[in-house]
Amino acid sequence: MPIYLILLLWMILWSASVSGPVLPLYVESLGIGVIGWSLLATSSAVGMFLFEWLWGALADRVDRRLLMLFSVLCMSALFPLYTLRPLIPYLLILQFFSGAIGVILGPTTRAYVSDESPHQSLGFFASLWWAFLTVGRTIGPLIGTYLAELYTFTCSFYVSTVLALVLACLIVLNYPKLKPSANASTQKIQTLRPTLHTRSAGFLFLSVMFAFMTVALMRSFLPIYASEQIKMSTVEVGVLLSATSAAQLVAIPFLGWLSDKFGKRRVVGVGFALSSALFLFFLVAGTESQLFLVWVVVSLGLCASFLPLALIPEVTPNTLYGSAVGMYGSFEDLGVIIGPLVYGFVWSNFSPVLIFAVGSLAQLASALLIFAVKPQRAKN
Repeated sequence: MPIYLILLLWMILWSASVSGPVLPLYVESLGIGVIGWSLLATSSAVGMFLFEWLWGALADRVDRRLLMLFSVLCMSALFPLYTLRPLIPYLLILQFFSGAIGVILGPTTRAYVSDESPHQSLGFFASLWWAFLTVGRTIGPLIGTYLAELYTFTCSFYVSTVLALVLACLIVLNYPKLKPSANASTQKIQTLRPTLHTRSAGFLFLSVMFAFMTVALMRSFLPIYASEQIKMSTVEVGVLLSATSAAQLVAIPFLGWLSDKFGKRRVVGVGFALSSALFLFFLVAGTESQLFLVWVVVSLGLCASFLPLALIPEVTPNTLYGSAVGMYGSFEDLGVIIGPLVYGFVWSNFSPVLIFAVGSLAQLASALLIFAVKPQRAKN
């Protein structure tokens, strides 16, 4: 349980400021347009992409507890920098470091869950990982947007700093209960190439890349779309994000159970194909209530995004879980890099609503790739 509590608090503080609706709306209040926000979102994703595989590899070789503590302490120092006016021209750099340092808890907690979960129930335990993440995404936007509406946008960043320091204390207090990597003291430095030793691993990682192009759309552009095109207030956008996260929370454990019972690849592929079709309803959602309904329904379809994680043990060696999870996360980040650039281009040169058609195509590609994965238990 300590790892899930750490994950929950991390996502609350993350979603209350730099990962929820607060940052794009804060950037909009500074007079930075959609193209500028696209570059900022991409900068963070580049930081995650370049470093997540490294943190994943280190999670196999060093004490994961120290990596977690390093991450939250650095983030507690980074959050207040977003509020300093002299540093506004350097937001791209702040976003890069925020992504590079904040992403540490992703591969470390994922590797921890993979190590400690029974193989036959990995789908369910992966769903728990995503469920606690979703609870954090439900609470975080409410806190962040409420503080922004009641006080200022900058207040949410300071609250995230306080939460990061609380999280650091939580890690220290639970230090004996958290296990370091089983290979940390004995495993020699290994190449990362074995994690891609099958064609199925390549299909899996590419599928994740396309899936997270659509995740980037939901997280980075839908708040701005709701604000500018549908004229929703800051708090309404926060409530909308939290409502979708709450709906996902109900569906996630059920999907995890289904994946263990009927096959992870089948459940993921159907979920991705369904969400691809559902994205098209955004094209006709012109009111707040319509957008709310479509957003919640599409979010339920996107719940399958966590399940490819449970396929990693089927296509990679057991001794390289951390490295494989890091590479898996890097392909997630690659989708988050490509997505905002594509959506920003389509928004500016064609029509804002067409970004949802692009998201639908990306999710369809993800579904086709996941069906091409042929799981086979990888050798150690």
